[in-house]
Amino acid sequence: MLRIKPFIVTFAFISVLVLSSCNLPNPEEINTQAPESASNIIQNTPTPVPTLCTNLYFPNTPGDTWEYTGNTSATGSYTRNDTITNSGNTSFSVQSTVSGVSYPVEYTCTEAGLVAVNPIQQYLGAILTSLNGQIQLNLVSNSGISLSNQVNPGDSWQQIVEWEGSAQGLSTNGRLVIDYSAAGYETVTVPSGTYDALRVNTSIRIEISDFRIQYGTYDITTWMAPNVGIIKSQGISDVPNVSFSDSLELTRFTPSP
Repeated sequence: MLRIKPFIVTFAFISVLVLSSCNLPNPEEINTQAPESASNIIQNTPTPVPTLCTNLYFPNTPGDTWEYTGNTSATGSYTRNDTITNSGNTSFSVQSTVSGVSYPVEYTCTEAGLVAVNPIQQYLGAILTSLNGQIQLNLVSNSGISLSNQVNPGDSWQQIVEWEGSAQGLSTNGRLVIDYSAAGYETVTVPSGTYDALRVNTSIRIEISDFRIQYGTYDITTWMAPNVGIIKSQGISDVPNVSFSDSLELTRFTPSP
């Protein structure tokens, strides 16, 4: 176990480095009733024909674009742009660019919800791309969903990812257990405007080795607005030797023409 510790610390660090989230908010009253309407949502647009990919909290028409600003306790401020590059009845793709580093994230669409094909790429794409192969993290298995098709306060869902990794001649394996729960609705103001948003709490548990030893957790709060998607996220790590927090806010959402 001692031989793989340097790699595990590296893995834990890059894991929390690019999970787009941050310091948990102070407890506050949460409305569990769906808002009658949400501000800053584009009105009078044609209603698309529903498909498996249709999701109130994740628009995915080609050309939909989100611009974010963020800040991490490790590296300071950064920018992130996401664009839907293609979309069909059963899958779609997002091109993400974090401070100039671009990488794709693929989703499949099921009856239960949206599934990130490779959550390792989803969360660590920017760092792994910039490292040019110095660290290898490979997906072994992926089960569960990333976002339910129908989300109401009190709902919960899960995604479990098993991985293998290597760096500097050392290797190990483990899994990420990602638990989601919908808390309720809040009015949230970010640079792009004010929204009636659904608050979703996420806990990512990092486990190592075949014995599934818990190495640490990363707790995220995300706010998602109807027909817009993620408008804000905050998170904080509980990983040995890694003290980390990150925040993200939407500055502009541009739906496809």
